[in-house]
Amino acid sequence: MSNAQEQPASAETTAVAEPPRKPVYQGPWFRRVLERAIDSQNWLEGFSDGTQKLVGGTFQVGGPPLRWLKNLSHGTAFGHPVHPAATDIPVGAWLGTLIFDIIWLATGQPSGMATASNVLLIVGLVGAVLSILTGTTDWNDTYGKERRVGIAHGIINTLATLVYVAALVLRLTGNQFPGFIVSTIGLVILLLGAYLGGELVFGKGTQVNHTAWQETPEDFVAVAEEVAVEEGKLHRAEANGTPVLLVRLKGTIYALAATCTHAGGPLDEGTLEGDVVACPWHGSRFCVRDGEVRGGPATFPQVRFETRVREGQVEVRRASA
Repeated sequence: MSNAQEQPASAETTAVAEPPRKPVYQGPWFRRVLERAIDSQNWLEGFSDGTQKLVGGTFQVGGPPLRWLKNLSHGTAFGHPVHPAATDIPVGAWLGTLIFDIIWLATGQPSGMATASNVLLIVGLVGAVLSILTGTTDWNDTYGKERRVGIAHGIINTLATLVYVAALVLRLTGNQFPGFIVSTIGLVILLLGAYLGGELVFGKGTQVNHTAWQETPEDFVAVAEEVAVEEGKLHRAEANGTPVLLVRLKGTIYALAATCTHAGGPLDEGTLEGDVVACPWHGSRFCVRDGEVRGGPATFPQVRFETRVREGQVEVRRASA
């Protein structure tokens, strides 16, 4: 047995809490540089607030026709947002512009190759306008970090589009080579914006299905007492750790995943209108009978559960497709 005696901690040896450290940026160096650059632009917050108010107000004033266009842009009828597909148009067309420019410079045949590159440049501009409109619609329902990255993505791609407009003017006024230089600069800017677009989806989870990785029971499990599920009211329960929304309509109990597929909002805190529940975060609407999307910005339907009542307990299991 040791003769050493424990000494009480003195004031000099008392641990001092360290101040909170700044977040550590992970990943490649260029990702860290972009993260820091975006975080340092404090004006992005005010600009984002103003832009979201303008876009949101426009959709409200526009009434049903613009709401229909908004849902079309979100891809609620297609199962996927329109914006990712729209961005392929300018990226593909402007890469084609560069290829035809290189052939023109290498072969010295300005007539055919230059015309082809100019046509593709115009096609890319049309696609860029569609990309900006659909991207702005999707971005308008973001918040926090993804909102800052999203507005930076949009600003950079808009700048690339304006550079290509300048390149087209040069080309159409007989300055084909200067137009080639300017359009090449525009392509570099575009690729930077495309990288941020990838960061939004793969790094921030924007526009992905937020229920895709949730575990759902294959066999019936009890989630709530039947008397707790009141007629016409939203009731939250859990099925093996997965949040479940229970709704009783005309005596029948329906069950959906309680996590909104759009951004993870709690549907049980939303509002019920007839058989449609609206998410409290961004207003996505789902039919509680089948989980189908009735209004964006959500693109993916809610996971639906089969229900039954046994011995006063509501039991659910994932419904078959």
